This record gives sequence, C-alpha cells and structure tokens, in this order.
Amino acid sequence: MDSATATNFVKGKYVAIVGFPKSGLDIAMECSTVNRVERPCTVVIRTPHWNVPDYFPWGFPMDKLYLNRFSELMVHKPGEGLLLYLMATILSPLRRGFSKFVESHIKHKLKLSKHGMVPDHSFLNELSACLVSTVPEGFYDRVEEGCLKLNKAKKFGFSKECIVFEGRAEPIKSDLVILATDFKGIYKLTHIFESPKYQEFIAGSNDSAAVPSK
Repeated sequence: MDSATATNFVKGKYVAIVGFPKSGLDIAMECSTVNRVERPCTVVIRTPHWNVPDYFPWGFPMDKLYLNRFSELMVHKPGEGLLLYLMATILSPLRRGFSKFVESHIKHKLKLSKHGMVPDHSFLNELSACLVSTVPEGFYDRVEEGCLKLNKAKKFGFSKECIVFEGRAEPIKSDLVILATDFKGIYKLTHIFESPKYQEFIAGSNDSAAVPSK
C-alpha cells in the first residue's frame, strides 16, 4: 500500500493502534498527521516501553555506555569462567547505574510521568530483550495536542463501533483497528476468536494463510 492509498484509507476515521512497538508508534504518528484532533488516534498499550528519543542521554552517546567491549564485561554469560563471573558481579552496580542514567533522560525528555507511561521494568531489561526502539520526534507533543490518545489496558474487547476496556465504563469509538503487535502476528490474530471457524477465516486452512505471519 503506497502513501497516498494509506492516507485515504485512514482519513476521516477514528483509528486505534493496538501495540507499542516501533511500527505502532510510526503508524500512530501517520494517522495523527492525517486526522489531527478532529479524530484523534488511540494507542492501546498493554506494556509501556523505554522507547528512546535519541541516542544521547544527557548529551552522552549511548554507544559509550552499551555498545563497546567494556559493557560486555558487565553482563553474565552462559558458560562464563570464574574471572568473567567475578567481573560481571563486581561491575553490577555500574550496570544498574547506567540503566538509571538512561531512564532519567528518557523520563525527563518525554515527560513519561506526566503521561503515565513510566515502565515497571528497567531500561537494562528492555535492552537485554532487544526491545529498545526510537520514538518518533514529536510523538508526545501530539499526545499533549490531543491528536494522540494513550490508553493502557491489560484486557480489551470489541463492540460494533468501539473498543471496550475491562474495568472501564466508557468505550472508545473506533472505525478502524490496526494490530501492531510485532512478532507471532498470525497467532495473535487467530486467537482473537475462540471459534475454530473464525480462526480458519483469518489464518486459512492450509499453508497459504489469509494473513501472512511476520
């Protein structure tokens, strides 16, 4: 789908993005550019992440903290010898200090506390799981303008024209839902429905699935 077709597809619609990876952030920005505050784009988030605004926390290049040989000494490794084990153990306070340093920059730069988007896990855990991505420039500015709405929810469902959140009285109007749930997309899509019949409609009954797996 080219840019013009995608723009026409979302134009004039209340769009909801399910997921908070890089792809979800980029799609949400595009939708908010098209529809602005008249039809704000909703981002449904189960787990907030430490998406970085740049690679220079407090003006210090992040590669100097993590992308070098010294940083490898701070991490325990499978099959490590005694010397490497001792090095990683001794340097563990420095490893946690680096994580807090980067977290403080992200929280300050993106105003995560104001938006209720401070993750429960550390930046170190995010980095170890290879989940770190950059947030589009101006993303949280769009939130403050009202072009983007952030909704944290562990569970949600669909009605005819809305998304319904567990434990919340007010549903959110949505004409279009885009699933930006990253990997295992076909598994997540098919298991929206309990009925094997509807699962087959989405995944197909043979190797040629209706929705390709990512």
